[in-house]
Amino acid sequence: MSLSGVFVRFIFAIFAFIIATALIGAGIAQRTVFLPPSTVAATVKLQGDAPYAMIDSETLRTHTGKQTLVLSGSDTVFAAYGRTSDIEAWLNGSAYTAIGYDEASGNLTATDVAADPDGADNVASGSADPAGSDLWLEQFSTEEAMYRTVNLPAGYSVIIASDGSAPAPTNISISWPIPNATPWVGPLLTAGVVFLLAGLVLLVLGLLHLRRSQRPRRKPPALPKGKRFSPSRTNAIESGVRRSRRSIAPRIAIPVALVSVLALGGCSADYWPQAAEPVATDGAVATAAASDSADATPDPAATPGADAEPTEAIDDDTPTPAVTEAQLEAIVSTISTTTAEADAASSADALAARFSGPALELRSATYAIRAAYPEYPAPQAIPAGPLQVVLPQASSTWPKSVFTILQGEDTTVPPVALMLVQETPRSNYKVYYEITLEPDTELPPVAAASVGTSVLAPDTKLLKMTPDELKTAYADILSVGDSSQYIDLIDATGDTLRTQVGVDYKNAKKAALPTTATIDFAQVAGTGENIALATSGSGALVAVDLRESETVKPVESGATVSPEGAVKALSGVTETAKGAEAVYDYQLLFYIPPSGDTAKAQLLGFTQGLIQAKELP
Repeated sequence: MSLSGVFVRFIFAIFAFIIATALIGAGIAQRTVFLPPSTVAATVKLQGDAPYAMIDSETLRTHTGKQTLVLSGSDTVFAAYGRTSDIEAWLNGSAYTAIGYDEASGNLTATDVAADPDGADNVASGSADPAGSDLWLEQFSTEEAMYRTVNLPAGYSVIIASDGSAPAPTNISISWPIPNATPWVGPLLTAGVVFLLAGLVLLVLGLLHLRRSQRPRRKPPALPKGKRFSPSRTNAIESGVRRSRRSIAPRIAIPVALVSVLALGGCSADYWPQAAEPVATDGAVATAAASDSADATPDPAATPGADAEPTEAIDDDTPTPAVTEAQLEAIVSTISTTTAEADAASSADALAARFSGPALELRSATYAIRAAYPEYPAPQAIPAGPLQVVLPQASSTWPKSVFTILQGEDTTVPPVALMLVQETPRSNYKVYYEITLEPDTELPPVAAASVGTSVLAPDTKLLKMTPDELKTAYADILSVGDSSQYIDLIDATGDTLRTQVGVDYKNAKKAALPTTATIDFAQVAGTGENIALATSGSGALVAVDLRESETVKPVESGATVSPEGAVKALSGVTETAKGAEAVYDYQLLFYIPPSGDTAKAQLLGFTQGLIQAKELP
């Protein structure tokens, strides 16, 4: 090849290097100097001293994507998210700051909301500190500053506070991700590497041809006799020439490999053109993992069991279930812990934090009995889970009820059914009925936890009998047995309470009493309210409170009666000439079929025990 051909290759190699430099430089510039911002942020500094701030759903969803909250300006920083309606209900009666968004300035706004006097009862019903409320789906708390990323769909808002008495954090910032993919980085870097390799190839070929063109083209003259090169020297020269030719390859391969690795090794999916993805709706928002910043906060403590963010938007026109399964898991876990601590200390005061109504009365009475009579059976422990059934009331008003069934690790212990009631948004869910299920109980089909159910009115005509009619019928059956006019309305199959405290038990107790005394049994009005939750088949799960009294009196002048066991322990009476009265409480769970159904009402479970004992006046 002529020298002109060699120079043409050099020229092409130079052009290839120039193009490669331009392409690689353009690709790198797209990820550096020309890279658009990855987030858009809006901030506000609160000027007032309101103890709470609320970021509503509309503000959180000003831009699409995950919402990153940066909060500071108070010694303690608390934040929680939940349904917008729940947060507004919790704040009812308190002054707070509503955080909005100003499209013109691109910043957050702060509007003071005055306390509503009509919400005074709500404020008085619970703690001013929002931490620990059963309404929150997840909550976080840390010191001085918080950095937290969430991904909330429509219908969910955020409440911010310090401790409920000090002003809320004053510095609030929300940021959203902005798509900043650079799809031409990959193609540019790839093309640059290709031109770089082409330039290297042209350069190597040009150098090789240039070297060959400089070799002698004619046969060298014969050497004088006696002057010959030694074979060893010839071999050394040839060997040196061969080594110099082979040394070109590594010098070229190393930079090529380095450039290729640097150019293509870091390319991610954002560096290449992608096919269009379907747009996600509000009901299909991916769960966002919470992240922490090195200059913000350590890992904040979250509510136990509430480890999943909501993924579906809320329809404001449809009542939502009182709790989610994750919420109920956290609530039951807290109830289980509180109950275990109260049982260990026999503390009715500690129990009152999570018990109310008949469940609180019966368990408190058990504590008092066992203090003087340890042989009395201890109350059944409440396991932390798992939840076998979750049936929340779907309602936008309070009080709200939730029914659940728990089975502990020991399967020899019957499952326990809890009827939980939340009286106000500020108060927590408390165990109103605690009922041990009968063996082999089959629950009727109920709605899914995500749908919820409704509480039926006390006088509903949708059922075969109302809850009050059910209580009257069952009390009569316990008193007179098969002679009751209601005997055909309630199924006796599997009903072990009838054998424990029914007419046969009563007759046996009368027969065992000495002739110097008499015993009378009577119905006593229970303090618990009836709670009826609709089932899928138009029937209802009904929890009721039924009470009976036993009155023992001496019948002869100078005779006395001596209470024993639990009655003696609870009344404190060892002997009396007046007589003694003991009241027993029955917490009952029934299934009532719908109106027109031929099936009978069925007892699903019960808890019973002594609740009062005293000397007659």
